Amino acid sequence: MGIRFKWGRMLDLLPDEQILYSDRSFRAITGTSLPSYRISFQAPPLWLITLHITNRRCLVAADLFHLFTQEISFWYPESAPEHETELITRISFEQGLFGTCLEIRSRDPQRPWYWLCSSNLTLRFFSRDADHLRTIILEAMHPKER
Repeated sequence: MGIRFKWGRMLDLLPDEQILYSDRSFRAITGTSLPSYRISFQAPPLWLITLHITNRRCLVAADLFHLFTQEISFWYPESAPEHETELITRISFEQGLFGTCLEIRSRDPQRPWYWLCSSNLTLRFFSRDADHLRTIILEAMHPKER
């Protein structure tokens, strides 16, 4: 599944995976997986959320007290390992509650539907660089033929 909880801050990258860009300068982050809706804010050093864009996925790491981490992996459809089912369905630049944002939508058919969430997940990263982040992700998802 795309959501993991672990002790420590080390990222679990694949051997052929490279971080292309990391960002943590967000005004707010919202998450929707109907029927739930959540809003998060950065509160360093207590709570810090980082978006890592790699050549295979978008990895969101929420770090609590530098001890406990929640990771959400949104895999590019063409780059996902066989056992990973949280795939990106849409990347867009939007206007929202806190200004401009990068919106990442994904679907994980193996996520059980219960009263807290569904198989669809939408995260919005409110940032001045939202369009730039979208461009980096789209270029990583669809690398130019060389």
